[in-house]
Amino acid sequence: MASQESTEPRPSFWSPATLGTLVLGALVLGAALYLIWRIREVLVMVLLAVVLAYLLKPVVDLLSSKRLGRLRISRSGAALIAFALLLFVLAWIVVLLMPSVVHDVDNLQARWSKYQKELPALIARAQSWYEAAGIPQTARGVIEAQVRAAGDFLAERAKRVLGVTFKGLSLIVELFLVPILAFYFVSDLPSVKEGLLFFMPSRWRAGAEAALHDVDEVFNRYIQAQLLLCFIAFVVVTVGLYAVDMNFYLTLGLLAGVTRAIPVIGPIFGGIPIVALALLRSTSLGLWLLVAFIGLHIVESKYVMPKVLGFRLGIHPVVIILSLLIGYQFFGLIGMFVAVPIVASIQRILQRHREAQASPQP
Repeated sequence: MASQESTEPRPSFWSPATLGTLVLGALVLGAALYLIWRIREVLVMVLLAVVLAYLLKPVVDLLSSKRLGRLRISRSGAALIAFALLLFVLAWIVVLLMPSVVHDVDNLQARWSKYQKELPALIARAQSWYEAAGIPQTARGVIEAQVRAAGDFLAERAKRVLGVTFKGLSLIVELFLVPILAFYFVSDLPSVKEGLLFFMPSRWRAGAEAALHDVDEVFNRYIQAQLLLCFIAFVVVTVGLYAVDMNFYLTLGLLAGVTRAIPVIGPIFGGIPIVALALLRSTSLGLWLLVAFIGLHIVESKYVMPKVLGFRLGIHPVVIILSLLIGYQFFGLIGMFVAVPIVASIQRILQRHREAQASPQP
């Protein structure tokens, strides 16, 4: 007797229940993105506090594990000591670098009138070299379009920086919340986590706590990797400029190290004043440094940064590059900064979930 086929309808992807779930998920995602966009300035302040907390966390962990005789240093006391040490180190760096920076600034002011007089001649030499280079007309069109686009991009970025600067002057009081938030993050993190988990349903609390642990570990490693990259940029640029007997080498090296914290385009902003000053001194030196900075930027952004972050975070360099590009498209520079640790955190959470699904249930 032939088996009778089941007459029950098969579940369809386009069923009302499935469509309702997709619509609800899209609405929740859209609402979350809108909320993030609306409170983006608050999130920037919280992000700065988180970065500062992760910078101080190793010192606080070390101090809170020590004893002074029979007394153990509390985590709050360790945090206060860590903040005091940070202020001392910053003051020491300022005192150490200030004579060189002041000397560089004085030299720049003394030579500024000379640079202003030499700038038209420099532009004329560059124009003459460009016209005599024999570049095909089609290639010239592409080059000139790229130069105009780069100029428009830099002008827009400078305008935004100035806008943020003037706006930040009115919000200077709020910036004092950054060290206060960082103090609570680094001194009382378990209570902060408990406060966040309080709003979670009981059945989700264990998973949320594990996810927070993964995010904490990822951000800790990410900040360490960024510090390493900034230090490498400072050392390489300072030594290179000193080797070619460049003026202001220490100040410019420090600028390159600090701007390196901005992913991808930070080294460009750090390299512009270096190449400009080198061009004013010598066209050949400026061109050589321009080529060197382009090469360093390519090597750093395509190989060193993905390798360092990939090694620290356990994700592929291609995923890192794509994350940076997508993060910039959605949230600009802040998006680039947080894209990699967010992707790494999602990867950790998914990996933990899959391992839990694959493990045999008791």
